[in-house]
Amino acid sequence: MPIAINPATPPIANTPLAQSVLKRLQTTKVALRKRQGHWEILTQSGSGQNVLPKRLSSLVDKLVAEGVLRCGDDGLFRPFGTAVTAVVDCQESPLQRLLRNKPQSGENYFSTDMVRAGEKLRRDYEKAHLSQRVTVNYAAAESGSSRHWQFSDNAILRLADDVFEARQRVHEALDTVGPELSGLLLQVCCMTTGLEAAERVLSLPRRSAKAVLALGLTRLARHYGFRERLRHAGPTQIGHWAVAGNKPRIKPREPEPHQT
Repeated sequence: MPIAINPATPPIANTPLAQSVLKRLQTTKVALRKRQGHWEILTQSGSGQNVLPKRLSSLVDKLVAEGVLRCGDDGLFRPFGTAVTAVVDCQESPLQRLLRNKPQSGENYFSTDMVRAGEKLRRDYEKAHLSQRVTVNYAAAESGSSRHWQFSDNAILRLADDVFEARQRVHEALDTVGPELSGLLLQVCCMTTGLEAAERVLSLPRRSAKAVLALGLTRLARHYGFRERLRHAGPTQIGHWAVAGNKPRIKPREPEPHQT
């Protein structure tokens, strides 16, 4: 079936290649963004190819120029008439950048389950409304009210159930990881702070954040069930050191000396 486009149908949109590209953009619900002269693909899961091939870049430029691809309010390009859906910007997440970097000799490797755990912590953190405000809130000044919840981000009584549950999950995850590692997870995963900046904030030795982050993400992955939990086998049951079939000889008890 042909893709629904602008009623003023341009010739480029009727070509088989353009129809195939538009259909894929609509069915996969991805978005396009042009950065440094290259078209990037943003998906809902943050996976997939990040940069379009060169042979498709010129086609996308023509589709944008003729109105088949429209720029939305979020600054991303989608086919005309397509609903806006949330996508993941891999460039924004330090964990995704670490995952794409090839590990060198002697460096820690961030596996997929570790990055998955860090991204889950970040989603709960954002859903819990724990991120810092970047704009000024004038609601309290305009209303003239002095109720404390208008000045505080910890308005527990006014939180929705899903927001409160997200806060609980964040606290449980950080408590499980422990205070020694949770600070770096909070900086890198939740606040999207770079490794060098996190080292300065937490007063860590230089070039140590990657190793500490790997330990924290490993614990976090076990907490979320992305990795198998390690359990101690318990004390070893050793009865004696003798060979099988050996019977110990019990000496008879010596009589006590006669007391007069």
